[in-house]
Amino acid sequence: MKEFWLLLSPWKKFKLVITILLTLFIIIFAIINWQETKVNFIFFKIEISVTLLIIVCLVLGYLSSTIFDYGKFKTKEREIIKLKDKISILEAEIVVEEK
Repeated sequence: MKEFWLLLSPWKKFKLVITILLTLFIIIFAIINWQETKVNFIFFKIEISVTLLIIVCLVLGYLSSTIFDYGKFKTKEREIIKLKDKISILEAEIVVEEK
């Protein structure tokens, strides 16, 4: 283990320590908030632990933001492809003019 630590760059050491601390924080948070709570939906009610509720909300938020940003991402990707094509054409014209 000591050899592994010595081979790491300072930035990787920092990231490893932060990752371990965040993991411990998340585990402690999950243990502290394991009590169940009622969640009222329009047509039904469920009892779920606060930790699971937070995880579900985070996942749903991530998925919804990914879905809504997908269109913007594809538009930018198409624009990048068009601009790369223009660059290739202009570079080809420059090579032809130099000859």
